[in-house]
Amino acid sequence: MPYPTVNVGHAATGPLSGFRLAVKDLFDVAGYPTAAGNATILAASGIKTSTAPLVRTLLDAGACFVGKTNTDELAYSLVGGNIHFGMPINPGNPDLIPGGSSSGSAVAVAAGLADIGLGTDTSGSIRLPAAVNGLVGWRPTHGSLDTRRLRPLAPSFDVPGFMTRSLEPIAEVMSTLGMPATNEHPLSILIVEDIFETLDDAVADEMIVSLRSAAMSVRRIDTISSFSLADLSLAFTTILQSEAWESNKTLFERSPEAIAPDIAARLLSGSRLDDGEVREARGIAKLFSEEIDRLLCEKAVVALPTLAMSPPTRDATPESFAAFRSACIKLLCLSGLSGCPQLVFPIPGSGRRISVSLIGARRTDKMLVNVAKQRWFE
Repeated sequence: MPYPTVNVGHAATGPLSGFRLAVKDLFDVAGYPTAAGNATILAASGIKTSTAPLVRTLLDAGACFVGKTNTDELAYSLVGGNIHFGMPINPGNPDLIPGGSSSGSAVAVAAGLADIGLGTDTSGSIRLPAAVNGLVGWRPTHGSLDTRRLRPLAPSFDVPGFMTRSLEPIAEVMSTLGMPATNEHPLSILIVEDIFETLDDAVADEMIVSLRSAAMSVRRIDTISSFSLADLSLAFTTILQSEAWESNKTLFERSPEAIAPDIAARLLSGSRLDDGEVREARGIAKLFSEEIDRLLCEKAVVALPTLAMSPPTRDATPESFAAFRSACIKLLCLSGLSGCPQLVFPIPGSGRRISVSLIGARRTDKMLVNVAKQRWFE
């Protein structure tokens, strides 16, 4: 999206000095419009006069703003395409999708155009593009970061998040944003059998070898919840669609033709949900969150693959994109429903660029980085 260059000031010194910052075009930045990946929103935006407080914090810590980045329309996809502004090119494999919805921020970091990619994660929009592009991605504990002047999609799940090429910048960002410091180490890594049963055998074997080589106690459990992954995914999708409709109802009713057909279809699905369906889904989310709290209360960390299947090519059919999105949400919804932080990173030395994820109890964001540093990257 060819915005003119505007000088966005930053502190001359600070913990993020020397880091280049790319900002997803959902956050307001003074001197720029905010489009949220939609041409009608762009036309109505006007030039913003205030910067989102989260972005301001990063700038005040010395990060240098290098530009706003593409997003899937309304941040409502995981593929990385946009009918209005195109699909960014995956630098590591141009034939594959870049992943979304924080597609531009992921590509900017993967291509070496930025050091820190600021995006958002509702149903996986940090974690999935980080995995596809071989990056480190951090979905913070829900509610821990400032979301003012950030266009919402589904507030129950929306979280600002970050992507980097290595763990060190993520650790610096966490410190800058005041995430609680910790010297704690988890007592065990949990492998959930019913999740691993969904994987390709070769991928599952490589992940388990990697986990065992991390020199931590690995404990297998049958399931992560009393609910099936399918039930959790359905509850998550129900809440997501309901809130996405409320966030975009005015735009849809005024300019339905301005929204891509697949995005419009998902919005319409949200509009047709009845209160009982949404109430039942929220009940499942509450019970699941309580189950996760009990599971992780004794300093355990869940390890799982970031993606449920290999990403499709950028010229794949809409049906392939839909199947990929549906499969991945079964794993990506776990952090959303629980509010827990998730850190994703490529397995070192993995020729397949397999991405592993760690999920910890709320407010253990820094512990996840410590685990990854000490057990995988020493």
